[in-house]
Amino acid sequence: MNLTLPEQLTETQRGSVNAWQCDVNRHWNVQFYCRHFDQAARFLALGAGAGPAGPLPPTRHLRYHAELVAGDIFRISSARIADGAHAGSLVHYMHHAGSGRLIATALDGQGTQFDCNAVPEAAVPEALPRSVVGGPEEPLVHRRVLDAGGLVSVRCWVTMSQCTAAGELTQEHLVGMFADAAGHVWERAGAGVVWLRENGLGRAAVEMKLSHYVPARAGDALVLYSWVGPTRGKSIMLQHQLCRLPGNEPIARSDVTALLIDMQTRRSVAMPPLAATTPEGSR
Repeated sequence: MNLTLPEQLTETQRGSVNAWQCDVNRHWNVQFYCRHFDQAARFLALGAGAGPAGPLPPTRHLRYHAELVAGDIFRISSARIADGAHAGSLVHYMHHAGSGRLIATALDGQGTQFDCNAVPEAAVPEALPRSVVGGPEEPLVHRRVLDAGGLVSVRCWVTMSQCTAAGELTQEHLVGMFADAAGHVWERAGAGVVWLRENGLGRAAVEMKLSHYVPARAGDALVLYSWVGPTRGKSIMLQHQLCRLPGNEPIARSDVTALLIDMQTRRSVAMPPLAATTPEGSR
């Protein structure tokens, strides 16, 4: 899909895809999309004379429209939405810098307000929520997740190399934990790594919403609770909640719409009958 961007959007980032950033599905891993969208938001703030070092936005909603692979180049353009249900949110468009194809979009809600270029909501339909409900999600009690059949998918310590100059876990490394957990959640769902290889299939996220509660900091011990949400046609919802130990204070939550893809054609395939462990209170 090649689009003519609204003139109100301002270029905020350029970059390229390194081979080491691509995952087992041979495409750019979601954590790197999130790193560059986060940097684009900060450069937009900086260009408007606002402080770029603020916290992560309460919500960041992403849609993945096409794949990037090793060697690809991209550019991001950003603005604030002027009206409609998402008035005040920042919007970011990522395009392939060679072909002009739309690659991904991001929508940052309820964050720091500053004056910058604005665009009507009707001009950016590709960035609006589709399969994941907009707005922040409430954190869940970790015990409810486990009692409903969820699992602990990641345990880790936060190191300084994963943090900003203020000592807070970066968007990239936060989302990297969700990416590391994906295989374990798919295994719980019944589409594990061995089955995927035997059937020539891979996995792809098509939409993701991040709900940020409080920052994780260098030295924190973190645990990620994950569960399998409902299937909807060819897609499945994979959900995660990151907590700080001891005490299981919620740090962030991720709600992801994912697909199975044929690794040869790169097209989505029908979802087989899978398990679901949806805790009460999650969508």
